[in-house]
Amino acid sequence: MKKTAILLSIASISLAASFTCFAENAEHMITTGTSQAEQQQMTPEEALSQLQLGNQRFVDGKMQQYNYSKIRNNTASGQYPYAVVLSCLDSRSAPDITLDQGLGNIFVGRVAGNVVDDNLLGSMEFATKHAGAKLIVVMGHTSCGAVSAACMNPKLNEHNLNDLLDEIQPAVKQVSKTQKLDCADTKQVNAIAKQNVINQVNEIYKESPTIKQLVNQHKVMIVGAMHNLATGKVDFFYTMKPEKQTD
Repeated sequence: MKKTAILLSIASISLAASFTCFAENAEHMITTGTSQAEQQQMTPEEALSQLQLGNQRFVDGKMQQYNYSKIRNNTASGQYPYAVVLSCLDSRSAPDITLDQGLGNIFVGRVAGNVVDDNLLGSMEFATKHAGAKLIVVMGHTSCGAVSAACMNPKLNEHNLNDLLDEIQPAVKQVSKTQKLDCADTKQVNAIAKQNVINQVNEIYKESPTIKQLVNQHKVMIVGAMHNLATGKVDFFYTMKPEKQTD
C-alpha cells in the first residue's frame, strides 16, 4: 500500500508539473496575426527582417508556438499581412513554416517553379496596394523538380505543364551561356533555379505598373530568395532596385 501511495504521489506531482509547463507555454503562444497598426508602421526593410528572423528560428528548431484557435477567432474579422511570398509548389518549401509565420502574417502564392503570371501579378497588386503588404518575396529552392524538368526540356503530352516549363527556359538559356549544360548536376540545376528567381523578380517589376510605382516610391520591396532544402536556410540574395525619381 505504501509503495502504491508513493507511486500515486509521484504521478500526481508529474501531472501537476505537466499542467504547469503547459500553462507557461500557453502564456507565450502567439494568439493573433499582424495588427493593422503593426502593418502600417512597418517598413519594407522591417518586413524583410521579420522573415529573416522567422527563418532563423526554423533553422534553429526554435519556432514560435501558435494558438491557432485564438488566432482564427482574432483574425476572422480582418487581415493585415505585411508580406506576400511567391514560392514553388514543392511540399518541402512551405513559406508559412520555413519562415515561421502564423495565420494573418503573410500572403502566399504557390506554383511549380515559382513563376509569375497575370493572376499572380493581380494577387500581388491586391496584397500590396489594397491590403497593405510591404514586401514581395519570390522564393525558389534547391533541387527543384520543375527547374530540373525545364533543364531537360522534355516533350510532354501535358500542354499546360509544357507551358509552365517554358516559363523557366530563359533561366536555362542564361546559365547555359556560361557553362556546358548538365541537367544531372545538382549545382547547375540550383544555379538555374536562382537565375529563375531573379527573372521572376524582374518580371514582377516590369509587368506591373502598380507594383513598380510602389517600389519606386520605396513603399514596397521585391526580394529574391533561395530555400536550401537540406539546411532549411533561406538566403535573401536579390533586391529589385527602384528607379531614381525625376522631378
